[in-house]
Amino acid sequence: MISSILANQNRDPKKSGKPLTFLDFSFYKPRHGKDSANYVYGSAMLKMAKERRLPAWALFCFKEVVASASQSYKPEVCALVAEDAMLLHPVKTPEGWEGMLIAVESASDKVRMFTDDKGRKYTLTVPHVHTKVVCEEGVVLS
Repeated sequence: MISSILANQNRDPKKSGKPLTFLDFSFYKPRHGKDSANYVYGSAMLKMAKERRLPAWALFCFKEVVASASQSYKPEVCALVAEDAMLLHPVKTPEGWEGMLIAVESASDKVRMFTDDKGRKYTLTVPHVHTKVVCEEGVVLS
């Protein structure tokens, strides 16, 4: 909120168009322009939190992600989890595993060992993380 206030105080409203909002500076920024996460991601994160399996470093986006959770949807596999990255609601595609990537900067461009809810292990490469933490929908890990 403070970032949007500071950015707006020095802008010329005649040249800049509409003012910036706090969402323009949010850590959680959906890839496809939606304001909230898909309900499958919220449901998966909520289930992990209830089972006390959610890593502490992933809590920065908890409120935004679980806001869209559906009480009726129960995911079969909640996430693939590594030491500093997590892929919520993973779905196998021809390109790799697709889901919501929640990661910290230390995982950027690194190969990590991910474990699913059933204990199966997968070696996947985390894409470039451009900030300290990231939460993006529709990311594919291979």
